[in-house]
Amino acid sequence: MSGVHDEADYLGPGARAVRHRPAWQRLGLPIVAIVASCAGIAAAIGFSTEKLYEAEAQVELIVPESADPETMPLPGERIVAVRTSPVATRAATELELVTDQRFLTAHPQLDNSTMGEAERLTRAAAILLRGSGASLDDDGLFVSITYRAADPWLATQVANAMADAFVIEDANQVSGSLGESRQELEALVAEVRGELETAERALAENMSEADILALPSAETELVALDGSDAMSNEARMALTTELATVSAELDRIEAEIASGQLDSRDPVIARLQDSRAALEAEYERITEQFRADYPAARDLRERIAAVDQSLSREAVRLAEDRAEQQMQLTMREQQLQAQLAQLGGEVEARAAAGGELGTLQQEVIAKRELYSLLLQRLALADTDEVPTTARVIAPAVLPVRPVTPDWYLLVGIAAGAALLLSLLLLAYDARRRRR
Repeated sequence: MSGVHDEADYLGPGARAVRHRPAWQRLGLPIVAIVASCAGIAAAIGFSTEKLYEAEAQVELIVPESADPETMPLPGERIVAVRTSPVATRAATELELVTDQRFLTAHPQLDNSTMGEAERLTRAAAILLRGSGASLDDDGLFVSITYRAADPWLATQVANAMADAFVIEDANQVSGSLGESRQELEALVAEVRGELETAERALAENMSEADILALPSAETELVALDGSDAMSNEARMALTTELATVSAELDRIEAEIASGQLDSRDPVIARLQDSRAALEAEYERITEQFRADYPAARDLRERIAAVDQSLSREAVRLAEDRAEQQMQLTMREQQLQAQLAQLGGEVEARAAAGGELGTLQQEVIAKRELYSLLLQRLALADTDEVPTTARVIAPAVLPVRPVTPDWYLLVGIAAGAALLLSLLLLAYDARRRRR
């Protein structure tokens, strides 16, 4: 027997039958088994994973006009406050999570009568921190605050509460970088008050000595027993006090003119601003539900434009009033300075001992102006007003689909694994048949 023989010629009948099986048996059944196995593993992972819903709130970061670029925190530093204990504690307190039945059902470890109220609140805040997240957009203008929970309603409420708490915490953080703290301001006010009292005593002593040495005999009855000229002293102090008040008021008016901001204390402006805020909120609500060209939305836009025109007219009126006040205060300041200069000249003319009176008088005036300005700043600090540094532009809405398990990801991984294993099987079969 002659000829060429291959490996199959030396195989037994059983092995030869296995090698020459049909393709659907040799490849089809294994591939179906591979696909079924991958799909079963993906399904097992998906059904065994807890469903979590994610709610997201959008917050816009605002840089105040009075902010110092050198001390102003960067956006990346500001969003760190989202995942801090003060924000989580404020959100937990606002939502009353320690008594909320939904939250306690999701976290039964808090439903423990042996824990104190403070400890339960701390643990609730820690849970909020674990489920929350924050991200910044590429421009550094908007922050996305997210929260994941098994209850979609709870995820929405917590995301909105943390967004509101972050707005308050960010305002407190930024306001600390805009200037001195209240304690530092109080210390500075006390220091300037002490310097002012010292300067006034020195001025009074200098005036007394000058008047005693220089008064003519016909005016000696005007001098008190301690040597002070009562009439000149009272007139000087009255003029000095009025000048300090006028100068402080003038500085305030000039600052308001330079800023160009509307005065919210004006009842007309306050009413227009409140009306615009309400219309803007209603407009945003309608455009979220419908379209921007919806008739109600267009009507609200027209009403907002009308309010803006009214605010513009009020701004012009306010600017004219401020300009008139500035002119009157400037004229009064010049008059007081002239009167003080004339009174100082009369005192200096009485005797050479009053040579230092002008310097002391200017020092007292400067100290009084500074003291008045510091008192105004302290009064503003007492109002506990903080600048607007952030605002919620898109509250979280109720999520309709869980983020975990991610069925799209699981199906993709299972399909990819099945495809890879099938290709490996085909390659192995082709190589085996070539031998």
